[in-house]
Amino acid sequence: MENNRYYLDDLFLTCMCKRYLVLPGTKILMLIGKELFSRIRRRIDDDDIPRICRFLADHPKVVAVNLAYNRITDNGMPHLISFLETNRSLLELNLMCNNIGEDGVIRLAELKNSTNLKSLRLNGNKVGSKGLKSLAMMLSVNQSLRQLDIGETDQNIESLVYFTTVLRTTNKDLQSITLNRILGPPGHVLQTDAVAQLLQQTLIVNKTLTELHLQKIGFDGHDIAILVEGLKKNSTLLSLDLSCNKIGDFGMEFLAEYVGGKPPLATLRLSSNNIGDTGARTLSFKFPYSKIVYLDISKNRMTDTGLLDILNCLKKEHLVKGLLMRGNQIGETTAKVLFRMLRSGVLNDKTLDIHVFCSKEKYQFSTTEAVDHIMPHYYCMCAGAECSYCRPSTVMEIR
Repeated sequence: MENNRYYLDDLFLTCMCKRYLVLPGTKILMLIGKELFSRIRRRIDDDDIPRICRFLADHPKVVAVNLAYNRITDNGMPHLISFLETNRSLLELNLMCNNIGEDGVIRLAELKNSTNLKSLRLNGNKVGSKGLKSLAMMLSVNQSLRQLDIGETDQNIESLVYFTTVLRTTNKDLQSITLNRILGPPGHVLQTDAVAQLLQQTLIVNKTLTELHLQKIGFDGHDIAILVEGLKKNSTLLSLDLSCNKIGDFGMEFLAEYVGGKPPLATLRLSSNNIGDTGARTLSFKFPYSKIVYLDISKNRMTDTGLLDILNCLKKEHLVKGLLMRGNQIGETTAKVLFRMLRSGVLNDKTLDIHVFCSKEKYQFSTTEAVDHIMPHYYCMCAGAECSYCRPSTVMEIR
């Protein structure tokens, strides 16, 4: 079987490079596991890393590498780390959903300030608390990293303390951090109020974070009340992702109060939070005073009543450029209002996840995920390459 293994030569790697639209004149090396398997019937593993590093050293215009969904383990990390230590051209590294564990990340953290990486994604690797603590210590001295994704990495409250402490004290450069799915102690439930308290203290002090992703933590209304106290005193945050929590109508009261205070926030994601019509109405009273131009309220339990409250508050100074509503109980009344708002130009069908059409004086709709321009910026497999789906230029325009 090994004798039939497809060899990754320079020609193949060159063919896997695409224009990197985020940085004109540069390229991104796309070695995504699923695509590779369809082409060569295998995924990237540890033995391929030296070959890839040599290719990157010979092609300095390749400034980003996407190695998501492969089989890289701790054994492949030393070669990659040695390359990062001496190479200054690579700016973005995506290692999402590999088999990298504690040892590999501890070695990576030893780079400290000797790497020029601007973006590092470790989402989906079972790094654990010890490895993440080492990464936090690296962050305390690193001055180049701007975006860090450590969601779904088996983080717990202990490692979170390290990151929040660093963000409050020594690190003045990180702009975006993903902290999705923080775990509780073994055999115990996560104390979400303690997480909210740590984040509150960080938001009060930190003056550099512009994006914060807090999915799947289990925040309820009381936790949101704690978090909002920090948000009110923060003047830099532009994007807040609270998807897949338990905010509910009660939590929306506190979020609405924050939104009504005219914060700089431009993107708010509240998908899958059990928000009903009461929460929608509460938000609608304060939303016109906000600067939010991208709102995600999809997959909640709003009916026509709550959705109409939201739609009727969209005509404001800062017009909404992106609105996600799918997954709610949308009826013909909402569809009719959406149809009129699209015709009048208040909403744009290219940034609305509901397609509305009128047939024989009846208004019907269909849903699509293709207009979600924010999350593909992080999770679309194009990772900023030539892609008609996420279009990074549109992402930056919305942001």
